[in-house]
Amino acid sequence: MITMRQLEVLCAVIETGSITRASQRINLSQPAVSKLIAALEMQTQLLLFRREHRRLVVTPEAHRLYEEARRLLTGITDIARLAEEMRSLNSGTLSVASLFATGHRLVPSVLGRFLQERPAVNLAYQVRSSNKIMQWVVANQIDVGIAMTSIDHDSVESETLCSVNAVCALPPDHPLATRDKITADDLAGNRFISFGSEGRMQAIVDETFDALNVKRRVIGRVYNSATACGLVAQGLGVAIVDPFSAADFLGRGIVTKRFEPRVEYTFKLLFPRLRERSCLLEAFLPVLRSAAAEWVADCQAQC
Repeated sequence: MITMRQLEVLCAVIETGSITRASQRINLSQPAVSKLIAALEMQTQLLLFRREHRRLVVTPEAHRLYEEARRLLTGITDIARLAEEMRSLNSGTLSVASLFATGHRLVPSVLGRFLQERPAVNLAYQVRSSNKIMQWVVANQIDVGIAMTSIDHDSVESETLCSVNAVCALPPDHPLATRDKITADDLAGNRFISFGSEGRMQAIVDETFDALNVKRRVIGRVYNSATACGLVAQGLGVAIVDPFSAADFLGRGIVTKRFEPRVEYTFKLLFPRLRERSCLLEAFLPVLRSAAAEWVADCQAQC
């Protein structure tokens, strides 16, 4: 059987032009190099070198073998280098998806820090709805998703990334804007911007007000907290939103206040159960968890 060592010797002899220089390059004795060449000739049944006037002449057959051997040895070197990069977390693919609340600032900030020293990592990152992210996880199409979902599925593993209290977003000139906190009763009769039926937060917020028999004037339903904040900034009403999204609008047409009773946003990490977590993902997750904890503390401090 032809060995990689024989091919390495063949390439060394052809590239250096002599048995002596080849033996020096690959740190083998001259007899050992000659023996490996002879074994290769016997196994291939080809004449690879001739001696003419004390000069080593490479045959056309040897040149043809050399081309294939060099490609093969280069491929082995590339594989070894790739393996080393993967061990050192400097290579590979990281596939992440997030809903908008964490996907527009939190996750990009973490990815920026994490990948700055890993320029060879191939990143796939998308910001989509919780339902779409759940579909990707079930289909084993991403490494990790960040979503708000309570759906149980045999193909999904989940853990809580963080929980944060919702805040009340109001225009700065709203009569309630000077209060330290806003209660559900305070919003009775107020123009209110709510969420659409495709998200979990509509049910959570509606149940909060219904339980207290508080009637709001719902003037519109939107897809996410950022859109709700944008409408609040235009003076169209008030909204109960996540503080991550609201932070982008502070000083730009809204103020936020602590809301009671507490409405909690819980963000989940979703993993495909049948997809083994890579070393790269395992290194990324602690950075993400730490950053999420810091964001929660910062957001709650602002309210």
